[in-house]
Amino acid sequence: MEGIFQFDTKADRVPSAVLAYVGDAVLELVFRLRFAGNYRISTIHERVKEWTSKHGQARMLESLWNFLTEEEREVVKRAMNSKAAKRYGNDPLYRKSTGFEALVGYLFLKRDFQRIQQLLAVMDVEGVRKEDTGGSTQKQRSDKESFLSEDEKSR
Repeated sequence: MEGIFQFDTKADRVPSAVLAYVGDAVLELVFRLRFAGNYRISTIHERVKEWTSKHGQARMLESLWNFLTEEEREVVKRAMNSKAAKRYGNDPLYRKSTGFEALVGYLFLKRDFQRIQQLLAVMDVEGVRKEDTGGSTQKQRSDKESFLSEDEKSR
């Protein structure tokens, strides 16, 4: 399978916007595949949207923050503070989702597929609720270490 993903890119040299773009595509594919076969297309779309919307991605990042390495946190912070993340003003959900997408894109370009799988498993995304019959997949927000920069906290 790895042969299909042939690219010659150094993840640490890719701009945050590109990392987020790649990460968004990876997440879309992962979640579409997780739900394929269980529902009609419209239902698959709704389930995928729960996880890939800015709300879903921000929620995942908040839940995963304590599991990230320093290197991964730096990728997220850089993306959250990038010009691309501020495209819609200072929307914290959009900035967090951009950070999460950039992290996934970074790991994908590093070919660290196992790490992506580990992080998604923490979210109970591995085998994403195949027995889900339509109930909400939202997680309760827990009191995790904040990952907002000092200037964001003061706003």
